[in-house]
Amino acid sequence: VDRTHHRYIIKAMEMGCAAVMANTAIATAGDIRVMARAFGKAVEAGRDAYLAKLGRVQNRASASSPLTGFLGQ
Repeated sequence: VDRTHHRYIIKAMEMGCAAVMANTAIATAGDIRVMARAFGKAVEAGRDAYLAKLGRVQNRASASSPLTGFLGQ
């Protein structure tokens, strides 16, 4: 197996492990339907966040609040 295929195999194994952990969380939940619904909402929220794209990235921290500076008064 060449390096490219090796990376895909590793990624597939990681995805499989994540699926097993999700399945265990759902299968052992007190209310399976509610836990499954929560996982579904988490997947949708993650997709929405991805589609929304990252906000502005800066090298330094800066206040984004319209009340900037009020704590220093």
